[in-house]
Amino acid sequence: MTKKEINEIKSLFDTVQDCGITKLAGCYVNGDKSKVKTFSESFYNLPEEEMYKYLEIFRKTLSGTPGKNLQDMSFVNPESDSTASGKELLQKLRRTELKDDATLEDFYDKVISSYDYVGNYLILLIHQSYDIPGMTTDGIEMDDASDEVYSYVLCSICPMKLTKPGLGFDDDLGEIHTLRQIFAVELPDNGFLFPAFNDRSTDENAILYSSRKTDSLQSAFLENVLDVSATLPAKQQKEGFNEFVSEVLGEESSFETVLSIQENLKETVNNKKSELAGETVFLDKNAMRDVFEKSGVSGEKLQVFDKKFDEQFDMQKIRKKQIGEDDGDYSNDSAASGDTMGRSSYVPNIKVEEKLFADNVAPVRNIEVRNKNMVLRVSSKHTDIIDTRVIDGKKCLVIELTEDLTVNGIPVEG
Repeated sequence: MTKKEINEIKSLFDTVQDCGITKLAGCYVNGDKSKVKTFSESFYNLPEEEMYKYLEIFRKTLSGTPGKNLQDMSFVNPESDSTASGKELLQKLRRTELKDDATLEDFYDKVISSYDYVGNYLILLIHQSYDIPGMTTDGIEMDDASDEVYSYVLCSICPMKLTKPGLGFDDDLGEIHTLRQIFAVELPDNGFLFPAFNDRSTDENAILYSSRKTDSLQSAFLENVLDVSATLPAKQQKEGFNEFVSEVLGEESSFETVLSIQENLKETVNNKKSELAGETVFLDKNAMRDVFEKSGVSGEKLQVFDKKFDEQFDMQKIRKKQIGEDDGDYSNDSAASGDTMGRSSYVPNIKVEEKLFADNVAPVRNIEVRNKNMVLRVSSKHTDIIDTRVIDGKKCLVIELTEDLTVNGIPVEG
């Protein structure tokens, strides 16, 4: 989904009058992974103040950076009509508009068995039907030109945290007393939108996955509940890319070559962003190979590019690194039994899309040069101020001194 499409759905939660939510359902789960309370009710039967609190949660579920916090994911078996498939379960939730208790219980059970969280949390589900307004060629909505109703389910999974202990004023007694601690609902850690709203239309073969943390995935949840393929988390993309560049270049990993790759990478991303009018940019294997060629990487190194790319972003390899093992059985027995609590290193045997979110690997603002004694950050727009030279037999990093030079904020003469 593009940023505009995400914002279009997100804007439905700006006001109570326009949200159009037909049903709200939820399940409160305690630290023992037991259901404390389930509920299902008409959203408009809630007090208005509560409705706005819920809308804040739903807006937050669709907030973040596409490609980082918000990821498009496709079903592994989109054509499967098995009742055990993730797609079929989500379809049933949508078809029944969250009114079938048995389907809701099935969904809650699957989430509880796979969701990796230590503590209490709340599973929230809403259903809404959105009458998609038509759009003119210059981007103006036409309210009377709708030709599709987008029926969707939004899920938000929110941690529940104890309020802080302390003293407070009791209005009824007119006295200061110790405040009673309760479990309060916090903003969501994870969630998803099904079906995806691609090209401003229903896409039943995909979801939009939301994650507050960008350095890890709820892997067992994605595999066992949603049954989707995924891109690597942002942190793994960045670390994996750095390792990949180092392995491909080998002895050719000079300052000049690495800097050239960074500059060409940024240029490629900027060009793609211009073509896509600022929308999310991904880089696949071919785009990355073009950057390496343009940066003067030798033909010998380019011959190993494809193999290294596939190896670097292979889930089994990443899995071994995270668990810290080189051998062993990597079956999903522990995930199937729900034994994933505290195992943030768990990585599933699911398909991973071989593409990288551009902002995870390309220098956005600065290029950083570092060793154990210093850190130098240079604007990615002005890398021409640094150079390498051999001085007194030593290879040195040379920086052009300008009139606006300061040391700890103190102006100095060049």
